[in-house]
Amino acid sequence: MVFRGDRLHADVLAAVLEAHGIKVEVFGDTGYSVAVNFTEARLLVPEGSAQAARDLINKAEN
Repeated sequence: MVFRGDRLHADVLAAVLEAHGIKVEVFGDTGYSVAVNFTEARLLVPEGSAQAARDLINKAEN
């Protein structure tokens, strides 16, 4: 797991990781409704990509 937080944030970070060629899975409540979904989600990547994913997440958040 390289990230745990709200679903919207997780989806944005997942897009960043995928854009850099890192395979990522978002786990959490997937039921979006009319309102924005702020339930907790987790990002999981292959073990060999974990450090690169953490580095990209840090860059994206700073």
